[in-house]
Amino acid sequence: METSTKRLETEVKLQRAFIKVMTRVGFERLTVQLLTREAQINRGTFYLHYVDKFDLLAHYENEIVAQIRTIFSQYPKPVLGIMAEPMPNAFERLFAYLYRQRTLVAILFQSPASQLDQQVKQLIMEVLGPVTGQPDREVPTDFAQELVAQGVLDYVVYWLGQPAILSPAEAYALFTRTRQLSPQQLMHGTAND
Repeated sequence: METSTKRLETEVKLQRAFIKVMTRVGFERLTVQLLTREAQINRGTFYLHYVDKFDLLAHYENEIVAQIRTIFSQYPKPVLGIMAEPMPNAFERLFAYLYRQRTLVAILFQSPASQLDQQVKQLIMEVLGPVTGQPDREVPTDFAQELVAQGVLDYVVYWLGQPAILSPAEAYALFTRTRQLSPQQLMHGTAND
């Protein structure tokens, strides 16, 4: 029990240090020495858990992706046009989870060293599933999937990057509303076009 508690304390210190150092100097200039100094742990402790800064980065990415994958496996995908669904859907839960991890996720989304954005986009494509419809579609399936998944990801990145961040419920409600409007309606502020 004591070992688990110490490990958890070390993880919390490292994550806080990672966020602070990444904010100050970015991943390229981040070093184990800067991390351990900020976390107030010795370098040996860091190396008990991680090989290097790339291993730590991968750990955070994998942890976030695993949580999102769990959310997407436990909750149904949203149904377009239904604002208040009887039970939470995958995207409502995604917004709640990302909000809880917002500082770390925002930093990873902004870092060129991180692949989190592409991993999350792939998960979004999986939860949305294949595009169905008539074979003579005007928009090819791969373009439709890309537009929808990238739109969701861009929305999330923008939301988490704001100085005054909306609550998950507000962000999801706005997200749902934007999915029902055409680009012209979004830009001109009218739903009657």
